[in-house]
Amino acid sequence: MIPRLKSALANIPDKPQYQYALLAAITLLAAMLRFYKLGDWSFWIDELYTLGRIKNLGDIFQNPVVLLQVRPPPSILLMSITGQFLETTEWSARLVPALIGIVSIPLLYFPTRRMFDPFVALLAALLLAISPWHLFWSQNARSYSMLLLLYTLALFAIYFALERDRPWYIVLFFLLAGIAARERFMAGFLGPVVVGYLLLLWVLPFEKPVGWRGRNLALILLPGIVLVLVDAARYVLTDYSFFIASMELSYNEPVDDPLRLASFIMFDVGVPLMVLAGFAGFYLVSQRNRAGLLLLISAALPVLLLLLLNPFIFTKSRYVFVTLTSWIMLAATAVTGLFAETKNKGKILAAGVLMMFLIDAAGAHLLYYHVNHGNRRDWKSAFALVNENLQDEDVVVAWWTEFSPYYLGGKEIVAWSEMNPQTVLQSGHRYWFVLDSETIWGNQEMKWWVEHNAELMDVLFLRTADDNNLHIYLYDPARDK
Repeated sequence: MIPRLKSALANIPDKPQYQYALLAAITLLAAMLRFYKLGDWSFWIDELYTLGRIKNLGDIFQNPVVLLQVRPPPSILLMSITGQFLETTEWSARLVPALIGIVSIPLLYFPTRRMFDPFVALLAALLLAISPWHLFWSQNARSYSMLLLLYTLALFAIYFALERDRPWYIVLFFLLAGIAARERFMAGFLGPVVVGYLLLLWVLPFEKPVGWRGRNLALILLPGIVLVLVDAARYVLTDYSFFIASMELSYNEPVDDPLRLASFIMFDVGVPLMVLAGFAGFYLVSQRNRAGLLLLISAALPVLLLLLLNPFIFTKSRYVFVTLTSWIMLAATAVTGLFAETKNKGKILAAGVLMMFLIDAAGAHLLYYHVNHGNRRDWKSAFALVNENLQDEDVVVAWWTEFSPYYLGGKEIVAWSEMNPQTVLQSGHRYWFVLDSETIWGNQEMKWWVEHNAELMDVLFLRTADDNNLHIYLYDPARDK
């Protein structure tokens, strides 16, 4: 910790019972936010992919051999276990990610306290509890809340391995990183982050940690070098690379542009939080604070790498969700430092900075819960409108045919990409088109035809940084007669 900040905080009584009471209150707040309306939001397509993976596992209690063959990620395994006891609904599918999001608060508090102090840790816990981005992924039947937890714990492991000269922490790092990689390929950002941290520690005039010795550095670097060489050799011999396959370079097209992607990342992290965290990171580095250096690298480097990859592969802001805790911890050190450095009425300004984060999060929660349907397209309501007016011979068209068993009673959905105006005109049937703003462009001929020939029944908008909406059209040939 920065010496001045440490001495300023030393005057505050260290009462663990108060700290744990505050941590319990923050964890309770996180639980309330994550369970509120957990089952109200519609499934979206990525959640259906998760449900498909769970279904493919089958009854793991009847056939445990499947676990050895498939080796599912921990989040999928846990969701599969709950699926053995609970009917598949929006609430039950999201139960495990919500619980992981909640327990992340106390689990990350303790290593953060060791890295800095209880006050930074409590503030970081509060910011994570109210983070709109963390809330969103905690209310999703996806692996991101588990990925963030494992990724952050791995960062702590490598930091304390060097700070305390604990080689077995390096083993823990690789264990956590390996499990995180089973969740999502974005765990691979750990490699550049750790290498960048070691390189800058070597180059910059920082005091070296007690664990800065050849044995530990070899334990950290050699396994990664071996993995890269093995994968490169496999690519040369078999034309298959695990790293390339993980990034899905072969069939995913770039979307948006680096500047637009950067704006989405800032929106998701939170613009005020990200800006203050960036300044805090550079300040800590100027003070030659090793924890600040690691957090700044782990926050900024994956974002920069993703922006560089953006012109070549499919990228989304969620791919750097793993950086969220680093941004939050940096912001927490800034706010705590402001309180410590100011005196008397000057603390009002520090309180204003903290209130800025709280009010910004509250505004995002208001939109999330009461306007934007959990920041996801409301497929459930869209198909409910279709169901209310559906006739026996009607045809339903959407890009995502996977919604059929969940929201259309199993009635077949025709793929939007396979449609053409001639088919519609020759059939003589009524056609329902449930079209989202992202995939409607996958069939531009039909887009123009539907917009000029079908009746717009409803539009479901989202007020987010992206242009998210659902259009429901009905084409009735009887209207043309």
